[in-house]
Amino acid sequence: MVLRYSEHFNGLLDAEIAAEEAFWLEEKHFGRRTATFTRGPGVQLPENRFESGTQVLVSRIDPLKDEPAKGSLISRTPLQLKVSFPDQVEFDTPELEGAWRLDLGHSSLVHTRMREAISHLHRDVRSQEAVMAADREEVLNGTHLRDVILRGYSQGDFVDKGGEGVFRDDQRIYSWARRYMRQDPVVVEGDPVIDGLNATQVRAMAQMIGERFSLVQGPPGTGKTKTIIETIKLLKLHFETPQPILVCTYTNVAVDNLVEGFVAAGVNPVRVAFGGKTRASLEPYTFEYRLQRHPLYPQAERISETIKMLEGETKDTLIRAKEVQKKIQDGRTNLAQRLEGMMKAIAQKEERIQGKKAQSYALTQQMTKDVLSEADVICTTCLTAASRVLEATDFPVVFLDEASMSTEPASLVPLMKGSRHVALIGDHKQLPPVIVSQIAKSNRLDRSLFERLIVEGDVPSIMLDIQYRMHPALSAFPSLEFYGTSLLDGTVDSGGNILSRLAPPNSLHLEKDGNGERPSVVFLDHAGEESTKDRSRVNWNEAHIVASVVEDLLLTNPELSGDDIGIIAPYAAQISLLTRLFNVNARYRERFELVLGEHRAMQIGDIEIKTVDGFEGREKEIIIFSTVRNNAGGHIGFLADRGRLNVGLTRAKRGLFIVGSISTLKMGRSVDSSTKEETGAVAWRNYAQYLVKEGRVSRIGGMKLQHAIYGHLRAARRDPPLLDSGVVETRI
Repeated sequence: MVLRYSEHFNGLLDAEIAAEEAFWLEEKHFGRRTATFTRGPGVQLPENRFESGTQVLVSRIDPLKDEPAKGSLISRTPLQLKVSFPDQVEFDTPELEGAWRLDLGHSSLVHTRMREAISHLHRDVRSQEAVMAADREEVLNGTHLRDVILRGYSQGDFVDKGGEGVFRDDQRIYSWARRYMRQDPVVVEGDPVIDGLNATQVRAMAQMIGERFSLVQGPPGTGKTKTIIETIKLLKLHFETPQPILVCTYTNVAVDNLVEGFVAAGVNPVRVAFGGKTRASLEPYTFEYRLQRHPLYPQAERISETIKMLEGETKDTLIRAKEVQKKIQDGRTNLAQRLEGMMKAIAQKEERIQGKKAQSYALTQQMTKDVLSEADVICTTCLTAASRVLEATDFPVVFLDEASMSTEPASLVPLMKGSRHVALIGDHKQLPPVIVSQIAKSNRLDRSLFERLIVEGDVPSIMLDIQYRMHPALSAFPSLEFYGTSLLDGTVDSGGNILSRLAPPNSLHLEKDGNGERPSVVFLDHAGEESTKDRSRVNWNEAHIVASVVEDLLLTNPELSGDDIGIIAPYAAQISLLTRLFNVNARYRERFELVLGEHRAMQIGDIEIKTVDGFEGREKEIIIFSTVRNNAGGHIGFLADRGRLNVGLTRAKRGLFIVGSISTLKMGRSVDSSTKEETGAVAWRNYAQYLVKEGRVSRIGGMKLQHAIYGHLRAARRDPPLLDSGVVETRI
């Protein structure tokens, strides 16, 4: 059974590695961040095998020990290497200057750690525990939860249950969990007061504590992060559980959000990350910060300096010894005794170095153990859970957030440290794991462990069902299409009134109805056709409309800042175009300053322009969604992704402006005929029909388009009124 599981996923990882290599060789990297690496001004690089298009792993020390950033080499000269990175990787901040290590990425650290996790499923943790000697420490490799993970691959094989959950023997905790898992919880005197959570969130807490393996589905805006934080707070601050708790997520941004939440809740976290991947404000909670303030750290530093000194002396002596040896070879035999003395000195220094390194290792292990044991919770990404910092620590209790975004092998990594109590939190209706290989996709490597267990239905699960983010008009379609109308609104008061903070913004595109109320969503339907740019798609007409919507919002909503606005586009070429218009184009800069004023126009630089994936787990007051596709055949390409549609429609709190062709989306044809792609196309067709039915489609062409794009500009220039000539103005 384990062999069957291993062969399945190892084969898919092989296919994914091959596809990733091809991807990195061909990808055009529109609008990605770049960093240039040199050995110093005017210093030539040593001979290397880096070629344009190859994958690069960038780390401070070692990609097998640190968590590397993955990029692609886009150019090279004798003096420098230029690497392109995904938009979430930033190398332009001061703390990231200095020395970096670059490795060829074809031997992927990511896949290495996943393969190791799969191999650990062969290990019987209970047998390891049984043979542990009382006077020595052992590191567990594997999990007590093999029966849960492998059930779907058993084909009738016997799966030995790995025992009860960690908290089963603590009657205080177990009793609370069982009583609060009920629809009608039984409250007894002395129960902790849990403020700020709804009944479903409290049941989710109880399930995560009471079940050895549980699943919590968190649709957009339902407070899954808060639910996790309150669960850890209850365990550590109220029940004072001694067990180490590991909390992992798929992305560094999500880890930081959890750390911030833990700190605010009074929980003591330690954040494990490498290469400047933690927010500066969270530095006091990082492992490195705590380590450097450990009482033993100065001693460890002195030992390190001694090692460097001894290594330097050894190197110098070795150089002199080689010179003496050469002289001996040339006939000066009287130097033999001197050479012998030098070699003895080198041996003695090397022996001292090894002794100092042993001391350094022991001190580092002690400091690491102290720092981790003093924390209430350890926070990191799935893959960093296998880093050297955590290699000697077992984690019986694991919470895995964003579990639906992680491949099944990646989800195994944090579980293979002796886990016996696990909660997976995610939403398989949103972003899936990103997979390049079509072979791997067709064999479901893009299905997370979370989704597989939800579908199999054997693991206790619960869905958080009240959203607190969106105006009800914005949540209506996602609730209908993705959650079977089970997603309810917590954004109305007891009288049924929508919270004032969610009032739609002023906009010439949001026309008031008969009751004087503005809608919160509008589809701006235009006729500007898409075009192809370097294997990507771009729509110039749509980009100008997006810019005019932003201009109008900032002009008519004084309280709105650039940081309140997000722009989503599915294509890299459109992202690149919009970024240039907003941040580089001189004409648009002059226009924004003329219409908005120089000070107000500065807000433009704070507007985020990203793909749907870049906004996952995020929210904005206003979202402008540039769909790009506009063609007679109804082909929507990358748009045909059901999960990404869900994410795109649920980032906005107050207002959603979708720009595109309603006729194209109503036809909604995907490139791929697979079931997954087709369901994505169907979802877009359903949404287009929904918008038409609700009267949320605004056709902008002719004079209306002219007014939308140039109305504020002409007013600022005091130009005469536009005449309906039937010709669309093209200048900025």
